[in-house]
Amino acid sequence: MPRRLLVLLLASTALAPIAAAQDAAPPKADEEVVVTAPLEGSRIESLQGADVLNRNAIVERLANTIGEVLSGLPGISSTFYGPGASRPIIRGLGDDRIRVLENGIGTIDASSASPDHAVGADPLDARRIEVLRGSAALAYGGNAVGGVVNVIDETIPTRIPDRGWQARGLAAYSTVDEGLQGGLGLTAAAGDFVFNGEFAHRESNDYETPLGETPNSFVDSRSWALGGSLVKDWGFVGLGWKRFETAYGLPPEAPGEAGGHIELNQDRYETRGDVKLGGDIFKRFDFGFQYSDYSHTEFEGTGEPGTTFNNKGYEGRLELHTELGGGAVTGATGLQFSNTDFEAIGEESFIAPTTTRDIGLFTVQRWDNQSWGLEGGLRIEHRALDNDVFGKRDFTPVSASAGVFARPTDNWFLGFTLARTERAPTNVELFADGPHLATEAYEVGDQSLGIETALSLEGTARYASDIYTFELSVYRIGFDGYIALIPTGNTVEFAPGEFLPEFAFVQRDATFTGGEISGSARLGQSGGFTFKADAAADLVRAEFDNGGGDIPRIPPSTVTLGVTAESDAFTARLEMVDIARQTRVAAFETETPGSTVLNARLSWRPLPDQDVTLLLDATNLTDELVRVHSSFLKDDLPRPGRNFRFAVSAKY
Repeated sequence: MPRRLLVLLLASTALAPIAAAQDAAPPKADEEVVVTAPLEGSRIESLQGADVLNRNAIVERLANTIGEVLSGLPGISSTFYGPGASRPIIRGLGDDRIRVLENGIGTIDASSASPDHAVGADPLDARRIEVLRGSAALAYGGNAVGGVVNVIDETIPTRIPDRGWQARGLAAYSTVDEGLQGGLGLTAAAGDFVFNGEFAHRESNDYETPLGETPNSFVDSRSWALGGSLVKDWGFVGLGWKRFETAYGLPPEAPGEAGGHIELNQDRYETRGDVKLGGDIFKRFDFGFQYSDYSHTEFEGTGEPGTTFNNKGYEGRLELHTELGGGAVTGATGLQFSNTDFEAIGEESFIAPTTTRDIGLFTVQRWDNQSWGLEGGLRIEHRALDNDVFGKRDFTPVSASAGVFARPTDNWFLGFTLARTERAPTNVELFADGPHLATEAYEVGDQSLGIETALSLEGTARYASDIYTFELSVYRIGFDGYIALIPTGNTVEFAPGEFLPEFAFVQRDATFTGGEISGSARLGQSGGFTFKADAAADLVRAEFDNGGGDIPRIPPSTVTLGVTAESDAFTARLEMVDIARQTRVAAFETETPGSTVLNARLSWRPLPDQDVTLLLDATNLTDELVRVHSSFLKDDLPRPGRNFRFAVSAKY
């Protein structure tokens, strides 16, 4: 057993007597309703692992990208292609196996096609972020086999503010990159009509590491949003528009050279609604539809434009919620559809223009007998791809799951899930044929790829009381025909005198095994403060079957230990994050050293009756050199060094 997991298990065992002594205490209230799951409910009763970050938690963890905001949560890491671009990795799975949503609808960007492409969802103006760990394919398609990240904002208001209006503001400064962050928002009602406006901006210079300044690592981004809705007792219906612009630097190809940069812009138009039907069976009808116009251009170090990526399209979602048997059986049945046109134009156009059409029909049902229950569902979808060079392919994936859960006492929830998920190949996996400088490879797709099938088992145990919380998730995913990018051993001359190693998309059977464990305990009270301790760890092992070796860029195990002191006005936290050395590497990788990071945070709420918070956040206090094994640039681009961040957030 790895040393770090052993330490955490011993810590959890030491805390267990506290829980046993509190069995008579009332169960801890859990208000974290997970709206991303098709069967909305409290986080503690979800059959799969879930994390919920409210606005305060987002401000505390705020970074330039959604991947970095979430990195460090149990089972979650990021690709980390510098401060401008990083995408979440959940349980070792990334790229097209993780769906990133904004208000429940896909972001329609180019982030899954390359690690240097930013995600369209901006955490700076997010009101809430929800993460589902483990397959969410039934509700969101086969490309959610690893999980879902849903960034929720208030572009379309969902309720009338208590005073008829609400103003919000945030300002922050970070020392490691001389970075500035700021945002303003205003929501106002006129009768039953509610209007919302948002503006957010961030800019940062090259950041410092223990090895010195990282060249060309600047970020400059901004977003605007306008929306309105009709809010009644029966729910809401609204419209919204959001524009996101960002420019960020790319590392130089060689020391002393000028680095390039990316300029990205996206316009997103959406409509959403949640209508209470009031019937005995048909309870609610949710819908969402968005059209997105995305484009980014990669500029060379000389300032000349290189490659432009465009992705235009729409996605829609309809969902009907039902109840039977007096509420004993709850369900959600829905339709999801999308159409996107993706193209790359220029020197690095490693894929010809492709149109991708998806449509899926799903149902998820849950029977709850109070002490125990069952949950299951089915999804049938169809994907059609049309590439200008290689022609057409189409697939019909079918996914299903079945689960059982039990509540042996008021404080415990136990669950077990079996899921079979099918994922159709993407346009890049099928049709890539060209140089991809971000991965330093000449990538070659395979038009004969078939459906990737994953059979997953997951067990969950959770305990929650006023004194103690505990959560354990273990899983095993067996892939039949896992699609991976593997070196062929060949070298390709893609331009006169310029060569890249050839990597090809292939299908091999593979197995992912791992788990997450976390716990917390209230230690006591003194001087008006309540003291708590918490611990968390995660572990994933991923390898090709039949002695095929380890899968590349799998994050190492981590352990987090923290102590928090909280009063009405102050919250102080000290945290240690231990990242293991990664020795399980693919044949073309190198090992990555481990690291230990010390963080601290102090927040002050000076006005008892007002939502105003002053935050001092210190990360990597010991200036540790931290390399990210899942990054394509792990040897050239370590994480930032010691950083102090000052932030003020207010809501009135």
